[in-house]
Amino acid sequence: ISMTQEIPTEEATVLDYMNQNIGNIILNWTQRPHPLSNSLYHRLQGQYCQLELLNTKADNTIIEQLYHAFKSNEETHFKYLKYGPFKTVDEFKQLIATKEKPSSDTVLYTIFVHDIAVGFISYIRINQDHGTIEIGNVNFSQDLVRTRQATEAMFLLIQFAFDTLGYRRIEWKCNAFNIKSRHAAIRLGFQYEGTWLKAEICKNRSRDNAWFSIVDDEWPPIKEELQRWLNSNNFDLHGQQLTKLNASQVNPRHSKIIDLN
Repeated sequence: ISMTQEIPTEEATVLDYMNQNIGNIILNWTQRPHPLSNSLYHRLQGQYCQLELLNTKADNTIIEQLYHAFKSNEETHFKYLKYGPFKTVDEFKQLIATKEKPSSDTVLYTIFVHDIAVGFISYIRINQDHGTIEIGNVNFSQDLVRTRQATEAMFLLIQFAFDTLGYRRIEWKCNAFNIKSRHAAIRLGFQYEGTWLKAEICKNRSRDNAWFSIVDDEWPPIKEELQRWLNSNNFDLHGQQLTKLNASQVNPRHSKIIDLN
């Protein structure tokens, strides 16, 4: 990846000769690699979990494990998602096939804990030209919710996008009514940017989308805090955390807010 340089300024913005804000200059920018561009990274290994590409070539055992992982609470789990619940394994396979199409702009990963598929997650809206990418399709089964494995799965995707692929911005979008997703974004260090009203129609209902993001210059302190929290020394013998994750506190982003008034 070609390194880029953002010309620093004393002020938060750069002004042109008409005294208008025009943004900082970016030198040596090149298109960012696609997440699928290097097969070495089709598997992301963590301390507590592993992410592997999920597509129609996946073993049927994996797909069946994922299908059954959400059956116990499928009505509540899929409430705010654009798909599901699924009546059959074949119906779930069709979702995977749809997401695999290039037009879907999606890269799915299975989340494994102790070699068992317990959830799936993805990159979506991959913009290589501008270096922006979204994390979406966050599906954590009951075995994964509120665990260090779930946090690490998110960490692995964020780290890969920033540190390996060189993206500038990672986005998180959710149904504005999905309080759990909003809290999860903030906990991981994402910053709320606003809500788009009547953005979509999903399952015959109007949907407002809440948007969150982390940008590259905010990532180093967030990464350090995530690594601190994920360290095995932060958990007791029963797997309970000894200290809370404070990623939101290390990313206040006060200087990034633009007042349009």
